[in-house]
Amino acid sequence: MRIRFYSYFYPPCIGGGEVILHHQAEELVRRGHQVHVHTTPFLNLNLQERGAAGTRTEGGVVVHRRASGVLPFHNPMEKDAVTPAFLADAFLPADLLVCVGYPSFHLDALSVRARLLGTPLVVQNYVTADFLREILAGAGGLNKRIRARYWRRWVRPRLAAARMVLADSPGAAEALRTELALPNVRAHIGMAVDPREFADVSPPDGLAVRARMGLGEDRLILAPSRLSEQKGADLLVEAARPLLGPGWRLVIVGPVNDEAFARRVRALAGGDPRIHFGELPRRELIALMVESEVVCLPSRGETVGGVVFEGMYAGALAVVSDAVEAARDDYLADGRAGLLVPAGDVPALRATLRRAMGEDWSEMRAVGRRLVERRFTWSASVDRLLALYEEARGA
Repeated sequence: MRIRFYSYFYPPCIGGGEVILHHQAEELVRRGHQVHVHTTPFLNLNLQERGAAGTRTEGGVVVHRRASGVLPFHNPMEKDAVTPAFLADAFLPADLLVCVGYPSFHLDALSVRARLLGTPLVVQNYVTADFLREILAGAGGLNKRIRARYWRRWVRPRLAAARMVLADSPGAAEALRTELALPNVRAHIGMAVDPREFADVSPPDGLAVRARMGLGEDRLILAPSRLSEQKGADLLVEAARPLLGPGWRLVIVGPVNDEAFARRVRALAGGDPRIHFGELPRRELIALMVESEVVCLPSRGETVGGVVFEGMYAGALAVVSDAVEAARDDYLADGRAGLLVPAGDVPALRATLRRAMGEDWSEMRAVGRRLVERRFTWSASVDRLLALYEEARGA
């Protein structure tokens, strides 16, 4: 099958959706499919860094990076609207078209292609239920009202005309069905883990990372995510700092997407030598996960939280905000595989971390690892994805 993905971003630009797309594309190639990704040259979600435009093969995937710009004004449609030059690529030969991310300019072009030529179109949508409701409420000024009308009058018909809309959590799927009355929505938790990455690291790798970061032999609370307000590192620093006596450290690792927010988080840390910040190569990050007792994601809102799966597979205890919709609705809902905390509640997060640091969680950690092994490896995830793609093609 010849599959064409269309996305504003692709690695080395890193975010949850980009990680999912990267692994899905390479796994589909390994299964014999011809995969193209059409994207922009941006290297960071802040839209400040660009690489070279052009076409090259990466991991078997043909990646087309087209020169693109950013609209130079605040607009009601998207927070940062990109003007992708890959719109003409929407009409290249394909057996399946996949629009990745929020509804955008490339959804418009792909909708025209699907309507004129009948090529099956799937939309992999990563909007959360809470954010969708916020968008559609239209509260907060003229721009918000315009955005709400845009979604109801313009975006909804294009989503409804796609063969299938894939939501990244059960809650997001239900919101798309009820708030936009879409009949073609299916839930598919796209994020997963590559067991080979963990098999490639060894205890000496973990010790080397510890030595380089000055972590000693202390036990670790690890927050492996981007430094952006959405991910809630400020909440974690506030909650954890009073708990970091002898024997425990907090490590926050990931790219900076918001410099002002990163400065605020570091100010909250107050130069505490038990709070560490940095950005690690992938192999070192995996090694650090294996070394960690707790992996924490105090997000203010997202669909899945893929780093949680990686932490669980590494054997850490997962502590996750209930604003992570798939955690709340699915993989941590029964309280057996990890601990949920109320979003934005610093005292509740501190109390949960205190429990995580003071009790024996070996059984819950083992349950979490088995859950990921069974459901959330890339092989299992792409098995489910391909079944949905074939269903869309046959619809």
